[in-house]
Amino acid sequence: MAKKLSIITAGGNLPFANNGLKLSENILIEKIEEHEKFKSLFSIDKTLLDRIASDMEKNSFDSSQPVHIWVTKGDDGKEHNYLIDGYTRVAASKMAGIKMIPYFKHTFESFEEAHRYALHLQTDRRNLNGIDLLKNIQELMGSDYIQSLEGNKNEAIGKELGISEKTVERANKVNSMASDEQIERIENGEASPNQIYNEIINQETVDEEATDEQRERIESGEATIKDICKEIKAEKKSRKASKKKSSDDDISESLSTNEGTPAGLNFNHSDGIERPSYRLSPEEDSERTKERKAAYEAGLKKGSDLAYEIYDFILSEIESGKSAEKIRNDSHFDDFSVARIYRAFNLSDEQKQEEEKSSDSDNGDSGISDFDDDIIMGESV
Repeated sequence: MAKKLSIITAGGNLPFANNGLKLSENILIEKIEEHEKFKSLFSIDKTLLDRIASDMEKNSFDSSQPVHIWVTKGDDGKEHNYLIDGYTRVAASKMAGIKMIPYFKHTFESFEEAHRYALHLQTDRRNLNGIDLLKNIQELMGSDYIQSLEGNKNEAIGKELGISEKTVERANKVNSMASDEQIERIENGEASPNQIYNEIINQETVDEEATDEQRERIESGEATIKDICKEIKAEKKSRKASKKKSSDDDISESLSTNEGTPAGLNFNHSDGIERPSYRLSPEEDSERTKERKAAYEAGLKKGSDLAYEIYDFILSEIESGKSAEKIRNDSHFDDFSVARIYRAFNLSDEQKQEEEKSSDSDNGDSGISDFDDDIIMGESV
């Protein structure tokens, strides 16, 4: 019969759990060191702690859930076993009188690298919220890793934590503008980061838009900041509705003075010329849409052909040995108007005929004479 091997006779290094990726070892709790930075970034829920400790007293430590330890040398040259994930489980083990627990050993180059790994473990198990969310977003925002990234840093942090960019933006505002009292309320679970964010926005609204009378009511306790914000929003909504009604009344009055005939109304156009408006029939509107589409497609083709000619020209100049500076200063590029470029590259008569045909279509009797053909072609290029 094979001899039964115990953890003690194995010298404390018997693999404890296997998650399919790596084997854990076990360690005496007294050898585990708390890292103040990690301890502050991930708070312990007292109710959860008591529940886990009670379960451990009955069932011992769940060996399928090892803690994670960063083994590193400090400035003093000594080796340290810093706990990076599992603070609640370690605290519960101490309460239950457990002396040895399983752990995964890690080596990291820096605190930032260890922090990102710990975040990965945390967000895989649960969503960060409350003060933990704020602290970890603040820690990431100040890290060399995030600061070295180009582009949207809020988006990068969101991807790290599995949250939206908008959530990161709001958290940044709370971190930078919340009062000590507001932060304390978040820490105590009396308010969420989102509630504090709304309080900050409401305060900004009052500071920027409240009247003296409204401020006096806040100071006297007659109204809250939230009450005044509701009043300000209601006033804005009322002004907007009033402005729309006034605009509608102006049009109604114009119609009535022109015997209800829309064609009798004059409107100013961008070129400063007044023209009578004309309401198209469904058939005319459909025809106009087709003509606009045809003009757009013709302009797109012309732009594409021209781009190819320019590209081909630049390649030939490069092959001839010209530098980028000489090509950039070539006379072909001294004026980027459509007409000049067409002449500079000697485009075919067929292309010019297509241009003239498209121009005739754009400026026919379809009612689109307000469109500038040069502008259309310029956009296509």
